[in-house]
Amino acid sequence: MTGDRHGRQASRVRRRVVTVTVGSVLGGILALILTACGGSDDDTGHAVREVPYGKVQAVFEKYGCIGCHPGVNPSLDLTAARSYDDLVGVRALEDPRLYRVVAGDPGKSFLYLKLGADAPIADIPAIGTRMPPQAPPIPAADMAIVRDWILGGAKGADGKTGGPEVTTPGSPPTGLRDTELATERRGSGTITGTVIGQDREPIEGAFITFLLAGEQLQGGEEHYRVAETDAEGRFTLEDAPSGRFLLKAYAPDSIYVTRIVALEEGESEEIEFGLPRRVVPNPVISDPKVEGLELSMTVRGTNLDDNYTLAVNPDAGVTVELHSVDNAPGRWRATIPEALPGRWVFMAVDEQCNISPFLTVGG
Repeated sequence: MTGDRHGRQASRVRRRVVTVTVGSVLGGILALILTACGGSDDDTGHAVREVPYGKVQAVFEKYGCIGCHPGVNPSLDLTAARSYDDLVGVRALEDPRLYRVVAGDPGKSFLYLKLGADAPIADIPAIGTRMPPQAPPIPAADMAIVRDWILGGAKGADGKTGGPEVTTPGSPPTGLRDTELATERRGSGTITGTVIGQDREPIEGAFITFLLAGEQLQGGEEHYRVAETDAEGRFTLEDAPSGRFLLKAYAPDSIYVTRIVALEEGESEEIEFGLPRRVVPNPVISDPKVEGLELSMTVRGTNLDDNYTLAVNPDAGVTVELHSVDNAPGRWRATIPEALPGRWVFMAVDEQCNISPFLTVGG
């Protein structure tokens, strides 16, 4: 479960609670499948089968999950020898509020949400890119296997539920489908939070960016503001707009993570990010330059992404996207409207969410 691709506490102290479901994804097909199979009932009246863990492992293998976990994202190992121990009762890294699998509760299980959660923007649920990335959704019948296994107690090959017992599981992410896209760049909201690494330790110098979304924007989204984490991994983004927008977290040699956030005027939200360690040495950047109003650097590698090749000025709170013809390796550039003091930090990200090292100019 990568980061990703394409508590809330308001001034009046309120939290929007919306359950992320897969009902709209699976629809009546799932209901028919479950009813036909027999077994006990869940709290929606659907029949639940007894599913051996071997069938769940077969789903991971069928859809190529083990090719990325741990080969691309080493924070989760879905190979047959490791997957069960890495899932059940284990707190998720990308969203540390949640557990990967909460026995008996697929709606609070990060694994299930990542495989089939509702997607308010393109294929991106509130917790980040749906898995498998850049592929069709997993069909209803295979989603039902995972769902019923979790409902049946998330039992291992020995027929018992293993792993640490989850006594106070985290809340599922807020549903955002009915909220309007943010249209203004600034507002009266505030976002605070933390960023940790795969070792669960705070990351200093990570960047959290605001992105607006919309069909009129290149690639459907645009970075425009940024905050930097302190020594304790904490950040604050003030003047957040009302409506729905994207947040992304970046750190050197990591895999980035996405959130979808929706705020009302004056509302605040606390967000936790966990960034897996990059193991694929792609992309590579060099020779960053700030020459008057032109920003540029050399980018090498494959699957380069023109929405995610960035120059960040943390002192000014500004993020700029660099571009290249046809996203080709070579010199990537951007022109800014006015010169800004302070350091510029350059990075590039590929379509598999791998982040390059950071290179700094000035400051």
